[in-house]
Amino acid sequence: MTDSSEMTIYGKQPVKEALSSNHRVKKLILAREMPEKDRVFFERLAGQRKVPVEYIPKGNIQAYSGPVLHQGIAAITGKYHYSSEKDLWHLIDQDLIPLLLILDQIQDPQNLGAILRTAEIVRVTAVILPDKGSAQINATVVKTSVGSVFHLNVHRTDKLMTLLEQFKERGLTVIAFAPGKSEYIYRYKLDLPVVLVIGSEGHGVRRNLQKMADHILSIPQKGRTGSLNVSTSAAIILFETLRQREFKSHVKGFNPVKGI
Repeated sequence: MTDSSEMTIYGKQPVKEALSSNHRVKKLILAREMPEKDRVFFERLAGQRKVPVEYIPKGNIQAYSGPVLHQGIAAITGKYHYSSEKDLWHLIDQDLIPLLLILDQIQDPQNLGAILRTAEIVRVTAVILPDKGSAQINATVVKTSVGSVFHLNVHRTDKLMTLLEQFKERGLTVIAFAPGKSEYIYRYKLDLPVVLVIGSEGHGVRRNLQKMADHILSIPQKGRTGSLNVSTSAAIILFETLRQREFKSHVKGFNPVKGI
């Protein structure tokens, strides 16, 4: 069993990413039945970090992980370390074109994990979560993100409105997303310092945050379904941002409109 200062993660990829990051790993738990190739690989990673290894029957790993598909491996880590506000400002100052992602009250840990996986792939500067109404980073989030959360800077705050004001004072453009708006993401220039604000599936971005936004954009939809899953929406938004920042010079005739 783990205490409140610990977290038990499971699955080969999440454990691999934890061992490959700076996150504290207290103990690695391997099934005795694990194939030798996998066992040697994880023993090497643990040895590099001086993490003790415990070998137990595969069926006993659920005592640590719970009734999940653990793939014969688990690890006890320290509680997830959120970036401080000081760290956040340092990251912004160090990034030539900051890309911040605010996830407003995403409560489903699987949706949160999926979004964080995309955010790490796109390499956002930092992800910001409000203290109230947002899922904590737990074992489910780690598993869904396939461990990418260990390579992300995630900041939790109880003063989101103040941060938004400070971002705008620093010259960052705040863009909120809401379905049904006629101002589409594909018509807006995103290769500039931006704060992207994405809301929960049920309620979207809260009105007080929308009022702080410089622009409210949407993803065009042609079908009858009411809306996209929030993790799908986030992937579309983040990869359009990446496309404009990294590949626009390779697109013949690409000339995005700055502003709406």
